[in-house]
Amino acid sequence: MPEIHLNRTKKVLPVLTWLGIFLMPLLVAMLEGEQKPLEWYIGNLLLCLSIFIVYYVDYYLLIERYIIRRGKLWQFVVSNAVMSLLLSIADYMLVGMLLNDKMENPYELASNGIYFMLTAIVLMMLAASLSVAIRMTETTYNSNIKLSEAKKLQAEAELTNLKNQLNPHFLFNTLNNIYALAAIDNERARSSIHDLSHLLRYVIYDTSSIKVPLQGEMRFLADYVRIERLRLGGNFDLKMELPEDCGDVEVPPLLFLPLVENAFKHGVSFSKPSFIHVVVKLENQTLSCEVTNSDHSRHQNDTGVGIQNTTKRLNMLYPGRYTLLQGNTSDGVYQTVLTINIA
Repeated sequence: MPEIHLNRTKKVLPVLTWLGIFLMPLLVAMLEGEQKPLEWYIGNLLLCLSIFIVYYVDYYLLIERYIIRRGKLWQFVVSNAVMSLLLSIADYMLVGMLLNDKMENPYELASNGIYFMLTAIVLMMLAASLSVAIRMTETTYNSNIKLSEAKKLQAEAELTNLKNQLNPHFLFNTLNNIYALAAIDNERARSSIHDLSHLLRYVIYDTSSIKVPLQGEMRFLADYVRIERLRLGGNFDLKMELPEDCGDVEVPPLLFLPLVENAFKHGVSFSKPSFIHVVVKLENQTLSCEVTNSDHSRHQNDTGVGIQNTTKRLNMLYPGRYTLLQGNTSDGVYQTVLTINIA
């Protein structure tokens, strides 16, 4: 379902509404059945224009800056009070230039000015309230839509990972490696079985939520890398650096797996020197995952299903708050860097 946008899916209603507001002075004059002076029409037209300005400045700028991003309602109220006061003063100064020569009593002009500005400020603050109501309703609705789509993508991600990342081929190879290892190193074989059981349990039972603790993701990556290490020979350099303290940070489950799996898929050669370096860092409010590997494939630049799915999930959960860069940094070296602002 597409997101609601007042200026896209509801194009006709706003135009008709504002047209009615700007024509309201003319309608009032027709209903009262009397001819109003020119300055009366100009004053009301300026007032309607000010209301229009307040509404859209709030809708596109101030609500986003003060309420949605910062949660500072008082800053929004103060900004609107100042803006309304300045606009009302500007409106009346323009009208006053037309009325100044027509009023013999200066107190009458001052009295009218106070009444005009108070009325203008009240109407502009009402416009600001309406702008907040409409914008926050749309934001809440769109957030619910995004959450629903995120849940759908999460379910698809689980199926994709069960069918592709942890497919029977991977399990058969792992079990064969453990079987061969049991003949020469029972302790290491038992440890590998333990890692495999943790990995499967995590994928099947612990990834049903939209987000999971980062600490669990790091244990999963460590288990996955240790299992993949079983099939690699001595001519391979594998380094992994994970954060020790993850705090209460949560991330989408299996988020980093496609990046690491892609490195094992394209960065391993049994006849040439190979390496994979995985570094995950959590600094302040920034989470980064850097995967560097030797490139023994001509097709690593091709975006696979896993990377595409990861990008979709990032767009849904961290819109405008992440970067994902991939490419060759030098001859024979491929690097993937994912950086997320988790604030």
